[in-house]
Amino acid sequence: MTTFKSFKSPLFILSLILINLFASSPFSEATPPLTKCNIKLDNPHYSKSVEIRKGFKAIKVNARSRCNRQMTNLVLTVEIHKLGFLRDYKVASREIRVEGPIFPNTVIKNQGTYVECKNSKSSKYYGEAYASAFIKGERVKTLHVLTEKTITVNCGN
Repeated sequence: MTTFKSFKSPLFILSLILINLFASSPFSEATPPLTKCNIKLDNPHYSKSVEIRKGFKAIKVNARSRCNRQMTNLVLTVEIHKLGFLRDYKVASREIRVEGPIFPNTVIKNQGTYVECKNSKSSKYYGEAYASAFIKGERVKTLHVLTEKTITVNCGN
């Protein structure tokens, strides 16, 4: 007859207990979100449109908001941050406000957040976006979304 000493080890018994607790825990099941609202944020980039329209080089970050529920009074904020030595600095911010009802799955864009390049010093930038709106009479706020990439460009300010 074969005996398994590993079944008697305290570590093995503890791991079995933990697995059983997590499997029967109410936290093991994910609760689906009530809405499918999201913000898509583009990485910082040189803006050709600002250079053509305003006549100077700039770093720009665009964002889009979409929700599968009707909402009202949306505020979509986009910020551009510059990495600093001891802390990061907010160098640009722009809010888009949409008063009144917004129908489900309508895409709201914030494409006007940019920072002018004042010199050619190497700098690192990233973007951040967040929103708030009323859904079914309740104020709802999103989590802050950061750009996927931090870019290094010859664009100081």
